[in-house]
Amino acid sequence: MTPVALAWLARHGLPGWLLPDYFKLAVIAALVGSALALRLCEQVGASRVHTARAIACAYVGALAGGYAFEAMRAVPAAVAAGSWGPILHAGRAAYGGLLFGMGAAALYLRAARQPVAPFFDAVAVGTGLTFTLVRTGCFLAGCDYGLPTTLPWGVRFPPGSLAALDHARRGFVPRGAASLPVHPTQLYEAAVGLVAAALAAWTLARGRRGGRAFAVSLAVYAVGRFAVELVRGDQERGHALGLSTAQWVSVGIAAALALVAVLRREAVRPTARRSN
Repeated sequence: MTPVALAWLARHGLPGWLLPDYFKLAVIAALVGSALALRLCEQVGASRVHTARAIACAYVGALAGGYAFEAMRAVPAAVAAGSWGPILHAGRAAYGGLLFGMGAAALYLRAARQPVAPFFDAVAVGTGLTFTLVRTGCFLAGCDYGLPTTLPWGVRFPPGSLAALDHARRGFVPRGAASLPVHPTQLYEAAVGLVAAALAAWTLARGRRGGRAFAVSLAVYAVGRFAVELVRGDQERGHALGLSTAQWVSVGIAAALALVAVLRREAVRPTARRSN
């Protein structure tokens, strides 16, 4: 959508630099998320210094993990082709960035002998907003598009976009034409990020700590991402047993959160019995 947006700015006499691209929005997301986390440190009982360092580790892990996740998924294709090409040209995966980023931050905090739960509460709101900004960047870049739709909010991506090229290759539209109207799945996921951020903020406002705010944000994103995947149109996402790779990760995250909730509840029961 970037060419369309740039043309609109030009028609109205506005400079093109007003339109942020994917990478600018990713940087803005990093700055906004970090600022919010540092502001919430005192409220959730996290060290500001160690939070800043853990965030730095998380971003490095997220950048590496986004590529590593897709590279690992491309291994079977590379073996079948007898070439490193699928691995070397792997894209980026949002879930890879999230999981590796979480792991990098947790490893740093463990090494620094700092509690993990307060840190994740501090970054819960910013994580949701990060997904919102990054997925808005995806919309402008035209990646991660949806299935064709007749709904009134369907979006036609311009000629040369990934959706238009895919639809031309599949015979849906002539070569050089715009895509069919498709679900704006990038904006759906951006909305999921906003809901996750809002519910995480609500959880913190209620005084619930111990990583609960981040668990709420993560649960909302996992459920929302599973649903959005149902109307994704790009084919190169990986599938197994009728579910996409992201859907399987969503199921895994939901199961892990449910297990943690059960274990936490079981740990509280003996204490409640002794107090009685």
